[in-house]
Amino acid sequence: MPTARIEGLTTERFAHILSVAMDEFAASRYKDASFNRIIKNCQMAKGTMYYYFKSKEDLFLTIHKATLRDFRKVTALALEQPGNARAYWAHAEELLLEFYRTLYRKPSASQFVTNFLTQESRREGHPALSTVNQIDTWLQDFLNLGQDLGAIRADLNLGQVTILAWGLWESCRSWLPSETNGMQSLVLPDVVLDIFKRALSPALPTPAMMPEDNDSAFLGAPYAAAPELEF
Repeated sequence: MPTARIEGLTTERFAHILSVAMDEFAASRYKDASFNRIIKNCQMAKGTMYYYFKSKEDLFLTIHKATLRDFRKVTALALEQPGNARAYWAHAEELLLEFYRTLYRKPSASQFVTNFLTQESRREGHPALSTVNQIDTWLQDFLNLGQDLGAIRADLNLGQVTILAWGLWESCRSWLPSETNGMQSLVLPDVVLDIFKRALSPALPTPAMMPEDNDSAFLGAPYAAAPELEF
């Protein structure tokens, strides 16, 4: 975390440092973000920056903590417990919509958030690992509840469904509104929800296969009966 000396920074100066750092983390993710580039773009001497922040991890955790506060409405919603399958998917929709609303309210945080909710953050030593693990625990509990209510498919075990849900997120997160795409929602939230719902809902019964002696023009017709083409 930052040193106690940040108390000596003006509000404007502190906000500027965090803004520059957030842009760097949003553009490059944590692994490839450069502390030296942040220092340069802040127009500060290295010694001055180290006086307030010892490393890029300190900066990341400061932004991370502040950003999570912006999502407290999403967090509060996530604690609610729907009582049936219909209510479950209605609740999932409200969670997604509130997530979108928060991204629109905080454009500068949007790319930062979607960047740390990735597989990269699961690596040991990543400063967001604890947060991702907490989200993973909540997600498993939520999916487990969905299976109990008949809203989530039960032909896959909980671990498999959780992997599927994270995979869908990794596929869809670039469609979310962010400064990278001019805060445009490349795919509307109802479409994103539909993708999750189609993949995670209980599977429909598999239709019976047609018998081999079916007399359809396209099924079971002998090869020799096919008309010859003239050129």
